[in-house]
Amino acid sequence: MKIYTDGATSNNGYDGAKGGWAYVIVDDFNKPVCYGAGAAPGVTNNWCELVALIEACHKADELDRSDEIFEVYSDSAYCINCYEQKWWKNWIVNGWKNSKKQPVANQELWKELIPYFTDPNFRFYKVKGHSDDYWNNWVDNRAVEAKLNG
Repeated sequence: MKIYTDGATSNNGYDGAKGGWAYVIVDDFNKPVCYGAGAAPGVTNNWCELVALIEACHKADELDRSDEIFEVYSDSAYCINCYEQKWWKNWIVNGWKNSKKQPVANQELWKELIPYFTDPNFRFYKVKGHSDDYWNNWVDNRAVEAKLNG
């Protein structure tokens, strides 16, 4: 199964900021199994991207398909680079401090997502945002709608 996630914000964490997130899980026939979306005030785009991933992974767990491989696609370099470059391992070793010795942003969310990075049933991939990827564009539109209506 494939999972697509996205986040969207206006004002990216500043006064009046609004954020939205969305995900969709599609089966091997490219048909949606389920989707979710939500919104929050005063958040950053990175927060929205993380929440979309977390909510999607939680939902995949609820599907109770322990033998299923979930290919998770995100256009967030922040999230996928953390997975691919294993930033999170250094964060843990360094007491949740980043390379600048500052507290890791969004660490409560990272702590929720990281177990999926080590779960063999989940694989994470970068997809180019705002390109010709149908499902990435679909979740982008749902995230924007959530932001505007939330």
